[in-house]
Amino acid sequence: MHLSKRRLIPRRWGWLLAILILFSYVGPAHCEENSSPASSPRDTPASGAVSLADVVYKSGTLGQQLDMLKRKLEEVDSLDQMADRLKRAKTQSDQFQKRLDAINADDLQSYQLLASLKSEVRTEAVAVERVVETLTKRIQRVEEWRKNWITKKQRWQTWRASLDADPALKSIADALDSADGNINQALDLIGRKLEPMLLVQQQAGETEARVGGLISQIDSIMVKQRGGTLRSGTSTIFSLDYLRQLIELTHEPEKMIGAMQLPEAAFFASKGWVVGLQVFTFVALFSLIRRHRPLLLGQANRRFLGKRPFSASLFISIFTLSFFYTPQPEAWRMLIAVLACIATGRMVTALVQDAWVKRAITILVVVVVVFQILLFLSIPLALMRLFLLVWTVAGIIYFGWRARQATTTDKPPWQVWGIRLIVLAFAVIAVADIIGFSGFAVQLMDNSLRTAVLLLMGVVMIRVARMALEMAAEFFPMGRLHFLRTNANVILSRLIIAVNFVIVTFVAAHLLVAWRIYAFPTEAIQSVFGFGIGVGGREITVGLVLTAGLILYGTFAVSWAVQSLLMENVLSRGQMDTGARLSITRLVHYALILVGFLIALSAMGFELKNVTIIGGALGVGIGFGMQAIVNNFVSGLILLFERPIKVGDVIQLGDGQQGRVTNLGLRATTVQTFDRAEIVVPNGDLISSQVTNWTLEDRSMRLIIPVGVAYGSDVEAVMRVLLDVARQSEKVLKEPPPVVLFLNFGDSSLDFQLRVWIADFAERRFIQSTLIQEIDRRFRTNDIEIPFPQRDLHLRSVDDNAGKGLRGETQPLVQTPIPQGSET
Repeated sequence: MHLSKRRLIPRRWGWLLAILILFSYVGPAHCEENSSPASSPRDTPASGAVSLADVVYKSGTLGQQLDMLKRKLEEVDSLDQMADRLKRAKTQSDQFQKRLDAINADDLQSYQLLASLKSEVRTEAVAVERVVETLTKRIQRVEEWRKNWITKKQRWQTWRASLDADPALKSIADALDSADGNINQALDLIGRKLEPMLLVQQQAGETEARVGGLISQIDSIMVKQRGGTLRSGTSTIFSLDYLRQLIELTHEPEKMIGAMQLPEAAFFASKGWVVGLQVFTFVALFSLIRRHRPLLLGQANRRFLGKRPFSASLFISIFTLSFFYTPQPEAWRMLIAVLACIATGRMVTALVQDAWVKRAITILVVVVVVFQILLFLSIPLALMRLFLLVWTVAGIIYFGWRARQATTTDKPPWQVWGIRLIVLAFAVIAVADIIGFSGFAVQLMDNSLRTAVLLLMGVVMIRVARMALEMAAEFFPMGRLHFLRTNANVILSRLIIAVNFVIVTFVAAHLLVAWRIYAFPTEAIQSVFGFGIGVGGREITVGLVLTAGLILYGTFAVSWAVQSLLMENVLSRGQMDTGARLSITRLVHYALILVGFLIALSAMGFELKNVTIIGGALGVGIGFGMQAIVNNFVSGLILLFERPIKVGDVIQLGDGQQGRVTNLGLRATTVQTFDRAEIVVPNGDLISSQVTNWTLEDRSMRLIIPVGVAYGSDVEAVMRVLLDVARQSEKVLKEPPPVVLFLNFGDSSLDFQLRVWIADFAERRFIQSTLIQEIDRRFRTNDIEIPFPQRDLHLRSVDDNAGKGLRGETQPLVQTPIPQGSET
């Protein structure tokens, strides 16, 4: 075998490699030996084998663990309250079932009653669900303890099996017996605690299923009502069958009024504080309005409040606190609705001027109140049809006459068409009632009346909310809050927009309920806001879009407030000029908008890491056609940071135009010329081209005034007069001092220059005009002549006739005959 003269591995590296191989075999064994800890009584081998010390030690700790378990079981709340709540829910569900059967058996089958019943059932369902959740958590907790003790029992059984073959010491047997006793006692305690909890859980499941079944029944009846209103289920109103129904009611008057569901004592026990708070609010508002009534009557936009203090107090107390009645019994809901309707009608009549409109609103309120009371009393369908016929025919006659009057008296078109729409609704209801579509007639009457009242309520809410915000702004103690004083109108207008949005949402949700599209306003809002479309594997809902819009709107509002605070309260205290302050506030604005935009994207479900993907796509777009926009954007950032041009600076562009910078944006800068023309200059042009800034660092400038005097004037006197004029002017700076120069012998004058320095570039033209006027006056006083241009004309040759004319010689005129037929 041939060996190379060069060793593959040097000798010193061979020894090192041998030592490493040796440690690779010896090291792990040595470390394993040293790392195995000494046996501890607290540690248990994983194989199941146990030492005697372990058995004795662990048997002693089981007693302490048992005592701890007893304390934990005592801390678990008693099941009596849950059982009582489930019992009440079961009883309540029975009552709900009876009410549902009564409503289902009614001819009218009031949708409103069904919606109110569903609200109450849902409240009970939520209460039962809370009981189930709480009970489930407790059962899971106790069940976890049970699993732990069962695991301990299995472990001790394994140890007993391994030690029974060695009857060594009596202490070991006693330890095993003690451990078995403690474990059995713990499992017995847990079982006695867990068994009644499981029974209550079973009861809760049955109650929850029962309540859920009620909700399903109500939903099916409501769906049936929505689809069955157009089916004719009754005879025509002029038939013998309908006449027989009326005659039967006269013989059995007890059938004219159904069973009324009055509020229970439990309702007032739980909601009595709301009633008391509403009464207190009503009394306080009524006293306050009465005290300031002359002031309210003296202002046109608040006169309606002074005219109706009682109705206004009732309206505000109802609509600000009635949401605490959730749910509320049908009788109480009817009472609150009637009071709210009356208060709304009274306040609307104080807002309108036409007498006939006031009478129409009053009639509308009366019809709504009577109709709702008839629905609450569950009168027979025959009487309800008669009521509808009377009121609709009367409405057709009255509003038809009003529509004709409005057409002849040149009323606004929206009033004419509104009255015609009312006449059309009354006609449809009357025809449906007559031909036997009684369900449709009742539903359309109910929907129309509720729509009219809701719209009137919305108008009153908007007016009251606006007036309340205005009065709050007037009486709010602003003190030294300069920001609030100067921006009160802007803040008030934005608050009014937000409040109007809430009111419009409230009215729209109730309109959806009134037209039986949804059962509750909250359900309507959730359904509308939950509507969406799938985009990229995620659903974009109306609620998410609205939330993102509100975030952006709030971001702009916060940015506006921060900019105003910085400009008026923070940056104005230093010596910083206006341009610098505007640049800082604009950077803060862009930073806040960026943060708000990212938060809005996050609220819509987009992960912020995906912004990099959007940035990449934007980069591709920039590479193809957005270079100019990005160039202007980056140039705008450069202008904001380096500030070669600031708002308020006077600049001269490359084409010679001069003007003042009025706005410095990220894309373009606005320059206003001295002729009030607005020039929009892309920021890229300001960075890439030469721009003269007359007021960058110093607003002072040198003003040069050329002056020419006649030949023969005293030069020293001229220079002395010019210096005196400059030194005596208050607008001319003393340093640098003014200078007068004799520059040249002109064609017609001796040419001088007056050079002075002024403090502000913007006043240069006014100062120049003042100095020139003073120079002219002083020259006249000192007999210094300002010449006009003169020229000498030398004639080498001239026409003879022209020469004679110049010498004053005259020549006779020669008449030239004009040929016949030629034009003169």
